[in-house]
Amino acid sequence: MKHSSNMLSAPPTAPPQGERPALSTTKPTEPVKIAIIAIENNPFFAQVKAGYDAVKPKIEAAGGTVDWINAGTDVTVDNIGDAISAAVVDGYDAVAALMPGDGICTYIQQADARGVLVAAYNGDASCAQSSGALFFHGQDLRAAGKEAGKLMCTATKKLAGPGKPGVVGVETESFTFQALEERRRGFLDGLKENCPWVTPADGGVEYQTSTDRVASATRDYLSSTKDLVGIYVTGGNPQIAAQTVASAGRTSTVKVIGFDFTAENVAQIKAGNMYAAIGQDPYGQSYDTIVWLYNALVDKQKPSPHYFIPTAAVVGTPANISIVSAAK
Repeated sequence: MKHSSNMLSAPPTAPPQGERPALSTTKPTEPVKIAIIAIENNPFFAQVKAGYDAVKPKIEAAGGTVDWINAGTDVTVDNIGDAISAAVVDGYDAVAALMPGDGICTYIQQADARGVLVAAYNGDASCAQSSGALFFHGQDLRAAGKEAGKLMCTATKKLAGPGKPGVVGVETESFTFQALEERRRGFLDGLKENCPWVTPADGGVEYQTSTDRVASATRDYLSSTKDLVGIYVTGGNPQIAAQTVASAGRTSTVKVIGFDFTAENVAQIKAGNMYAAIGQDPYGQSYDTIVWLYNALVDKQKPSPHYFIPTAAVVGTPANISIVSAAK
């Protein structure tokens, strides 16, 4: 059951944001086989897998198959690209994958040429759509970063001002991971627009996937950065930064902002060690994406007239974290 993405028709409207799509009732003419490729390097991906676990029996009941493929711990073009190539060889009809950067587009083109549908989730690449990807489902990354910058301005309004500059430490998993670069740059835009007196300490610190490096980078900022008022973490494990700030007794003067409502982050927000986190619907990133790929295969129709299908953006703070973190 192979279909090139550009042969599928498009519906007139986009899916409602935040609502779970329903599986098509169309019976497949032959077995449908879908893979979702993930990286498992922080608690966020356990939440992505929860969406997969929920939709898997529904796909199977409809006569299809969906498999979770762990491509390792590092979000790199080689890791994800090799997993896409292997899925094509193994006969999958559709693949959902992270997009580490533009280097992944060669793999998308190769899959599309073989009639395998490819969807981007969590992060996009600038050439993914033109290379044949059917859609991207995830956060508006630049806007989310900008919102984080605005939140940092609110968090530090009593700590810094026009006559009292403040400095923020920026920690990112990788400068080559395009999704996190969008968040980092958006954050800098948010600071500049809303509180230009709060500036980044430097270009940022890369911690790869190491929690030890998050802790070390945070300690370095705490010990050596004059006028430090915040820590911003673009990727996984921001709870480590919050814990490190709390251990130093600095939660009242150094505000931590990150992403995702993992159990670890929720605990730090409730404890007052993390000012806020921005959610990106990890459950839906897998659940919705898999449903849309299945439907595209059996109905020969794209899920949306638009390539980008955004997840709902939600900010979690001590005031609402119990409610927003419980949503599925």
